[in-house]
Amino acid sequence: MFGYDLGIDLGTSSIIISVVGKGVVLEEPSYVAYDTRSDKILYAGKRAYYLQGREPNGVSVIQPIADGTVSNYSLACQMVRYFMNKVLKKSIFKPRVVASVPSLSTDVEKRTLISVLITAGARSVCLIEEPLCSAFGAGVDPINPSGVFVINVGAGTTDMAVISQGSMSQIETIKVAGDAIDDAIVKYLRDTYGLLAGIRTAEDIKINIGCAVERENDVAAQAKGRNLSTGLPMTVEVTGNEILTCMKPLLERITLAAKTLFERTSPQLVADITNASVLLTGGTAQLYGLDRLIGDALSLDVTVPVRPKLCVSKGCETALKKMRILDRYGYSFKTKEDVRTR
Repeated sequence: MFGYDLGIDLGTSSIIISVVGKGVVLEEPSYVAYDTRSDKILYAGKRAYYLQGREPNGVSVIQPIADGTVSNYSLACQMVRYFMNKVLKKSIFKPRVVASVPSLSTDVEKRTLISVLITAGARSVCLIEEPLCSAFGAGVDPINPSGVFVINVGAGTTDMAVISQGSMSQIETIKVAGDAIDDAIVKYLRDTYGLLAGIRTAEDIKINIGCAVERENDVAAQAKGRNLSTGLPMTVEVTGNEILTCMKPLLERITLAAKTLFERTSPQLVADITNASVLLTGGTAQLYGLDRLIGDALSLDVTVPVRPKLCVSKGCETALKKMRILDRYGYSFKTKEDVRTR
């Protein structure tokens, strides 16, 4: 096999890889378990994800990509190489890669990410902002001159942009997303019930009963952990509307950022968006009622595409097919020489 070009959504919580003509071929948690003495990865993906909080001595689990930026260069290179090899198998041809980045990433952060991808086995790399990839992945035509408002709520960051004619006229990135909500749930359980719960427990509560607006028919779940006072096992029952109280300040920051972005947008683009709907993508877009919360705040319809978590990776694949269009806006492939990789 040769000629594989890859679209990679290298997120805080997951790595999703698409192949041109094949679609999404890999979706794994972007976690690694590594030997703390040698800094060599032992496991990557699902096995490392489920090991978090259960690590034996000498093993640690981390996310080498945090808030859309590389937090550990060596482990990030090893992780990306592992997943790329899983897709490419025994191919001797190095692929071109289109990867997503947060809208407001600095030049240093972008060069570091390109260096990671090239060290991991890419021939050349083009970075494209997450909201633009999300729009392409949700079916927006790159050459459409009408304005589109995209909000991509991932694990580490929430990226939003107004897009027209294959480029972004307004952008905003805030570091409030799925991981921040998980942390808020852990804090709420500790402060309210004296329960020390793991981050996996908090994530399960968010997915199963979390909500962005109050439910008429409330739902409940059990939270298990350790009693802070006695150190013994403890179980409490919490409801979705109860958990909403600790999530509300974070959700308000997302809606406030969206309102602020509208204030900077030209009247004609606002008219285009009003005639269409807001696109809500990313893994956290599936939070119950988040589309309704944002829709009420902006007085607009909000659309959540099918499988919103995959939109960024699918958009990277679309960008690979449409590079001749994106070339006009300064997007190009960078090689090893361009970034002086290690």
